[in-house]
Amino acid sequence: MLRLLRIAVREYLSYLKTPGFWLSLIIAPAIGALSGYGPIWAEKTAPVRNLAVVDFAKAGPQLIGAAAPDAAAARIRILPPPTDVAQAKTPAAARAALQPYVSGATLLPDGRRLDGAAILTGSPAALSVDVWTREIGDNALANLVRQAATSVMRADRLAALGLDPAKIAAADAERPQVKEFSPKAASGGRVSMKDRMPTFAALGLAFSLWILTMTGVGILLNSVIEEKSNRVLEVLLSSASVPEILGGKIVGVAALASTVMAVWGGAGIFALVRFAPPGTADQLVAALLGHGLFLEFVAYFILGYLMYASIFTAIGAFCETPREAQTLVGPLMLMLSLPMIFLTQAIRRPDAPLLEWLAWFPPFTPFLMTARAASGPPWWEIAGTLILMAATTATVVWISARAFRAGALSTSKFDLPTFLKGVASAGR
Repeated sequence: MLRLLRIAVREYLSYLKTPGFWLSLIIAPAIGALSGYGPIWAEKTAPVRNLAVVDFAKAGPQLIGAAAPDAAAARIRILPPPTDVAQAKTPAAARAALQPYVSGATLLPDGRRLDGAAILTGSPAALSVDVWTREIGDNALANLVRQAATSVMRADRLAALGLDPAKIAAADAERPQVKEFSPKAASGGRVSMKDRMPTFAALGLAFSLWILTMTGVGILLNSVIEEKSNRVLEVLLSSASVPEILGGKIVGVAALASTVMAVWGGAGIFALVRFAPPGTADQLVAALLGHGLFLEFVAYFILGYLMYASIFTAIGAFCETPREAQTLVGPLMLMLSLPMIFLTQAIRRPDAPLLEWLAWFPPFTPFLMTARAASGPPWWEIAGTLILMAATTATVVWISARAFRAGALSTSKFDLPTFLKGVASAGR
């Protein structure tokens, strides 16, 4: 046990001293924040798009009026068409005159560029719209015009039935007062942010578990491959047993992952206290402790991390270069990524049969059960998945220990038959 702890401390300190660890500690949250706020920031800092409306249907003022509120929110400015376009006698002539402006070859008289144009034909009751845009992938202009044209056609049809346009506009402005209730809500059934907090916490914990697992197993794999190529593993095997070496490495990297989790968690709590509405941090802590989310997270993290760490450590023992490990690491990484597809659905529809079945599949169990924990699954489901995970993890650790010893002493190139043969022959 003492040797295991020494190996664990050695592994922990060896990575704690590297600049890469501290860079990843800072860069990962920065990437997470950028991925969440980046698209919003990019949209806010992008130039306002200019849209011209060419009206052959005598519906231009109505369409512009209907589009104005959404255009302001989408940073779209609606302009009158250039003079030569406005003087076009036919839609075909208008299209020909518009193309130099939309392509950017010709600027508007005030020096601005035209990002798109809508050519209206038909009648207010049956509009036909051709939308021209500078960028093929930018469908915001087309969506804006489509929604506004729908409003114009609807208003025209209702006016034809004798309804007052002012009354139509007033009716469209009406919004119901919707209150959300649930038997699981704490305050008289009315759903509040405090009731939703366990859901947000569970989703965050599931993502954290996935990130920490991916980070930890990657560190372990590279560490074992490096020591294998340098013959350090052979020296370690002469002075410590396989369980001590394997356990020391896993525990050391687990401590490293826990350090990362503690730093990120502290930074998250600080951000909540500093920038979120008052009481948000208290609600989050209450959600983590009051619903048992944190305890379940710890249990699933220990079992899931131990299972994946053992597999990757065993694979690394057979390889002297990262390229040799890609035969099995690639499919495992894909499998490890699959639960991310279902995480948000596990929050919204935790009782979906497919998710309930996948939660019993050990490679997916830690992530999906952590995400579903906020919905309060039956106690037997939590207990059953934990027992299944414990049994699976124990089996995987036993197989990985045999493979680790065989791989550390093997000089053959890594392939699946060699791996299986090493597992079968280890310990004989």
